[in-house]
Amino acid sequence: MAYPTLALHLLISAPGDVPIEDMAVIRKTISQWNLNLGRHVGLTVLPVSWTEHAVAEFGERPQAILNQQIVEEADLAVALFYDRLGTPTGEAESGTAEEIKVLVDAGKSVAVLVNSTPRPPLNGAALGERQRLNSYLEELRKSALVFEYANEGVLVGHLNNFLSRATAQFQQSVEASKDEEPEGPDAFEGVWPRAEVRESVKTDSKGRVRTQRHWSLVLHNTSRGPASNVDFSFENLPDDALFRVHRGAGPLGTIPPGQEARFPLLLAMGSPSAVDCVVTWTDAAGNARQTRATVRT
Repeated sequence: MAYPTLALHLLISAPGDVPIEDMAVIRKTISQWNLNLGRHVGLTVLPVSWTEHAVAEFGERPQAILNQQIVEEADLAVALFYDRLGTPTGEAESGTAEEIKVLVDAGKSVAVLVNSTPRPPLNGAALGERQRLNSYLEELRKSALVFEYANEGVLVGHLNNFLSRATAQFQQSVEASKDEEPEGPDAFEGVWPRAEVRESVKTDSKGRVRTQRHWSLVLHNTSRGPASNVDFSFENLPDDALFRVHRGAGPLGTIPPGQEARFPLLLAMGSPSAVDCVVTWTDAAGNARQTRATVRT
């Protein structure tokens, strides 16, 4: 049965030595949580990881690219460790360590879980890497709860507890924002559309460098409360003009205050460079609202 839901992106962050079985347990548990609990509270948790969702791109430090593509847009995260901390990024002890810091600094919920299943003693470089991990975790424990898991059942329990608490906190923040009284009229308050482009550089089979541009329609909620029943349409768009957004049918759901929703924007040679966009939405008080702006590419 279909039901309205708000999607939250959960980043799965882990060095390469974390067993694939642990990663599979994480995804299975999230799926079960969505079915058993998420639909009752109107939330769906979508797992995101660099192995599945990152796009090849040049121009910056690799971890900085990952941060821009998937880390900064995550709403919460689970960080897993086994025996390795990972490769230093130039800004942090490892990619996972940097991702934890980026999310914590942004006020996002992060669960740090360490696999403690019995295994043979380490030596040489592997022992040195484990010592790096121990030192990092010892420092992290000064400001965070770090849990260990020795079997699948414990891992499932930790994740279920984290999902329930993190999503409850998210809902509380949304509900609290509904009760806030605005300090005064704000002409810029609303759900505002804009077009955004990202470029990626790729090399074809003949060694030629090609630059690809990926456009998105971005809806930014600048209001003090959640914007629900969000939808949009383009006005005065010629029938034969290719200026389309890849989206599902029906309203787009809810955008929390200060957050954005992104949708792939399809353009082609001859597409209009400016299109009027009307966004309709319902504010925290239940009032139907409308925002109108020109989207330029």
